[in-house]
Amino acid sequence: MSIWDRIRAALAPSSVVPEEIEHQLRLATGALLLEMCRADFKVMVEERESIARAIRRAFDLNPDETRELMAIAEAESECAVSLQIYTSLIKEYFGEAQKHRLIEDLWRVAWADGELHTLEENLINRIGRLLEVPDRTLAEIRRTFEATTPLEQRQLPA
Repeated sequence: MSIWDRIRAALAPSSVVPEEIEHQLRLATGALLLEMCRADFKVMVEERESIARAIRRAFDLNPDETRELMAIAEAESECAVSLQIYTSLIKEYFGEAQKHRLIEDLWRVAWADGELHTLEENLINRIGRLLEVPDRTLAEIRRTFEATTPLEQRQLPA
């Protein structure tokens, strides 16, 4: 292995995420999903349930861990002044597939109450850009989600 290969290997992102960073990623994900829930200024039970299902599935949490994470994420997000606090961490540690899943989950939360508000759509696009997901990919994720998920099924199964 050449010196350059060693340097590249040392600087490459690790596939092992330390426990504290994993916790921060969970909080960041929860906070972004909660921001989506509040985007249209109406927090609906269906949206909160959709967030809980997304968090539980994404991080393999039990219901108690999910409730605790949501409570902490909600408290933290109320104090946040920018989405970049969350997106910068996610951008650094999530792979492309994880980012796409998060965008899909944002669409799911946005549609959870049965309607899509312009503010929700704008927020998804803003988060996608902060995560450096190309506009074309954002549009494709939306098209795929809406084409494959009938309106009455746009929530994650319980």
